Amino acid sequence: MITIKKLSIAILFISGFSLSVAAYAAVEGTNQLRLQTGFSKRTGETAFSYLVSWRKGEEAIKDINGLTFINGTDTVSPTTDAEVAYKISKALNAAVVTRTPLDRGAIAKNNKSEVVVANKAGFELTRITLRDYSNQELKYSIPGKSFQAASTGIAIDIVYSAAVEYIAGFSTAVKQETAGGFVSVTIDNNSPVIIKTDGKTAKAIEEELADALGAKASFSSSPIYPNFVQIRSKNYKSFDGGEVQIPSLNARSITVDVNDSGLGVLTKFVFTSVKQPVQIVSKVPYIIGLLIAGVLGYLYLQKKKAVVTG
Repeated sequence: MITIKKLSIAILFISGFSLSVAAYAAVEGTNQLRLQTGFSKRTGETAFSYLVSWRKGEEAIKDINGLTFINGTDTVSPTTDAEVAYKISKALNAAVVTRTPLDRGAIAKNNKSEVVVANKAGFELTRITLRDYSNQELKYSIPGKSFQAASTGIAIDIVYSAAVEYIAGFSTAVKQETAGGFVSVTIDNNSPVIIKTDGKTAKAIEEELADALGAKASFSSSPIYPNFVQIRSKNYKSFDGGEVQIPSLNARSITVDVNDSGLGVLTKFVFTSVKQPVQIVSKVPYIIGLLIAGVLGYLYLQKKKAVVTG
């Protein structure tokens, strides 16, 4: 016969199991990206935006885009690297609060010229896109880890400055070409890989950059993750048919520097780690229910058996 003691042990087992499963939930800062901002090398005002996506369990992915404008070298008050970091952090956090007031899955923290974007507890970051038309030198890293250890894939998409869509149709009939200069990519503290841009197409620059980076990189005609679409575009740029992809970079930092007023760059990060833990958490109520039903069923059968034998 089932005793109170046995039943208590069973309930404790169920509770312990549920707590161990819940422990798989993502804690704050599980996914994060550090950005070291720079100064605009353009003469006028240009756009800079930060797209971050997250999800909670098996819910739909949320996309939030923070947009700011940066003053260049010939403006009255050029934007400093610390101001860039502050402005994009403020824009991103404001977008999170405005668009997802009850489901805030990401947070941006700013310290001087550094921005760290991380997941909030219970959420997972899925992808990040930085769109820069200011020709800054931008350095990216994962705090405390290499990109490979953090299961973070990278893509570098060189785009024409004239192709940016601040609003629908903004770039229609605008000539798209390089102005002459270079694109530089530096991995950790190694010598930079420098590609001259004069007279080349964006695709040619990407292909040359992928070859120069070696086996760790490749040119791809498909984006590393589905393109972002939003009715109110905010510095939106459609996929142009090519990008450099580095799916598993065993390095702690990558610096992307575009020095060509005819070009901008979309630097993308995708968090590729397996998401089973959060999926398990989302099923905890069902698992607990089944276990309790099993205990109660066993209790009923034992009681019935005792009556029959008595």
